[in-house]
Amino acid sequence: MSDFDKIRKSVSFLMDDNFRPCLILHLNGDIYSENEPFKIHFDMKNKRNINEIINPTSMHDWTRFSERAGNSEHTLMEITLISFLDKEKSPVQMHLFYIPEIKKIIAMFEVPGLKKIPSLKTYYNAFKQSANFMLLVDPLGEIIDVNEMHTVFINQTRDELIGHNLVKVLAIVDSDNSEPLETHFEKVKEQGSVQSITTYQRSPDDTRYYHIITYYDSDTNMFIVQLSDATEKENLQVQLAHSGSLSAVGQIAASIAHEIRNPITTLKGFTQLLKVSATEDSIRYISVIEDEIERMESILGEMLVLSKPSEKKKSVFSLEVLVSDMVSILSPKAVMDGIEVVQQVELSNNPHIFGDPDKMKQVLLNLFKNALESMQVGGKLSIHLLESDEKLILSITDTGKGMTRHQVSQVFMPFFSSKPGGTGLGLPFVLKTVEDHGGTIAVESQVGIGTKFILTFPKAKDGASAPLKSKQSIVS
Repeated sequence: MSDFDKIRKSVSFLMDDNFRPCLILHLNGDIYSENEPFKIHFDMKNKRNINEIINPTSMHDWTRFSERAGNSEHTLMEITLISFLDKEKSPVQMHLFYIPEIKKIIAMFEVPGLKKIPSLKTYYNAFKQSANFMLLVDPLGEIIDVNEMHTVFINQTRDELIGHNLVKVLAIVDSDNSEPLETHFEKVKEQGSVQSITTYQRSPDDTRYYHIITYYDSDTNMFIVQLSDATEKENLQVQLAHSGSLSAVGQIAASIAHEIRNPITTLKGFTQLLKVSATEDSIRYISVIEDEIERMESILGEMLVLSKPSEKKKSVFSLEVLVSDMVSILSPKAVMDGIEVVQQVELSNNPHIFGDPDKMKQVLLNLFKNALESMQVGGKLSIHLLESDEKLILSITDTGKGMTRHQVSQVFMPFFSSKPGGTGLGLPFVLKTVEDHGGTIAVESQVGIGTKFILTFPKAKDGASAPLKSKQSIVS
């Protein structure tokens, strides 16, 4: 707890008064803090000392009390009649309280006719105790106060925020926003509130989505900025969109599979008959037709894989062996394309995973082929397998052309592909298979730098099934 909060807590029984204006003052008269009624009922902005508020005659009473307080170790109280420098204001009673524990004087003003402010303490507590990050900002953008969530959301101290401009916070959580603060505040005044969703990289492995709302309070001419963590909601929406897309794929595949396969079978039969009497030129055209028919069957097969529940043909196998086998299969192509393949393994023994090795083989082939196809001569494919606690982590990194943020957000959606002629079903299959194995998959990419896929799998439990012998090849 900061010194300000400690002092504020010790005098809360006075400062939380929802009727009378109060000041916390140093012994020399400098203003330490003021409560909300004082801010609302007095236009005392930029006042730094009590001598800028009350007239010289009233200052004599103040000076006499502050001198007594400076020489006392006990609580002192006094009531005096004071007049303000603002001649339009009538004289009022000023209650003075000296609290020796904090060496501060509380000045409370009995101003007749002031309207009581309802539930002021409730508002203050709601601000301080909110699970969201709250900032109180003046019309020039200066941060007046923040609640205790500043370290949770942006890891900044009170001293690094209070007194600074709101632009500092916005630059941290919404660096892509170039809208001037004055323009933003004008919109808030016109509309009552303005909100947005921004992505904040809290750490290399932690991406958060913050919902930012700015409100305007015309009574105090102040702005309240609220940041709430919408990460879980955003991730859920992505998952729902993905699930909905897979469901749509399944419905489409189920409804058209029969209709497509019948004419495909007919076409394959007639192409075989045509070959018997075809000329050499015609055979070339027929071969093209046969290739396209195979491609149609392949696309239909991928769609059906996405729609069908995972088959229960599972066993315990070595992910390290499977990765090595797939690298061996693709190494000739990598050599021909002038691409370097680097494989690194950091395992204490040879841990296994439980699942379908044939489907996992297809997952690795998809990811390795995508990586190789994204690179040119001189590229590098890095494959890193390590273990952490009860998980195996496989990262596949290429130095290809990379993807934009939009492409990354859509990469697992069915039918989305950045490759010419791509079906957009390979990576949805990868995602479904990884999730069927109890794992997760994430992607990081930068345009012109490359792409990295990170897969995690739970280690197989003892006795899950008879494991393959260590280093036994899985590829048949």
